Amino acid sequence: MAFFLGADSMSEEVEEEDSLSSADLRVRDVMAKEPMMVDCNRTVKETAIAMDRSGHGCLLVTSEDRVVGIITERDLVRRALTKGGAMSRSRIKNIMSAPLIVVDPEASLEQAAKIMAHHKIRRLPVVGKKGLTGLITITDIARYVAEHSDTASPLLNAITRSNNKIYA
Repeated sequence: MAFFLGADSMSEEVEEEDSLSSADLRVRDVMAKEPMMVDCNRTVKETAIAMDRSGHGCLLVTSEDRVVGIITERDLVRRALTKGGAMSRSRIKNIMSAPLIVVDPEASLEQAAKIMAHHKIRRLPVVGKKGLTGLITITDIARYVAEHSDTASPLLNAITRSNNKIYA
């Protein structure tokens, strides 16, 4: 299942195709359990520095202790650097990606990869019944596949193909 979280607290649940060949592989097993976060009122410069120092390619964006978006290196380049704004004054809330597309921790890795391919994204916050539980990336899935070669074929197909188009 994928969920879309907007500025309000309402979420719309969307059913994803459920043809699981690797049903025992779950998002919860490979996700990062403590994703880094940044307040939406931080500046672009502060956020870029935090991402550089931590080595993370993205940060979840919060407002009043609620995750409201995600900021990626791509967002920094495409929405901040190329626009020529003042990096020390521009706020993350103005360039973050939102609404979020998230995945349930009980979803299969194949299902998470299909959601990523369908939406052309590489990172999914993991949200369960108790709220945010982690973050899974295409790198997490690829790393798992590399370590467990018997699952490589269906997962790599889900990661790289959507409607016979290659996105990787």
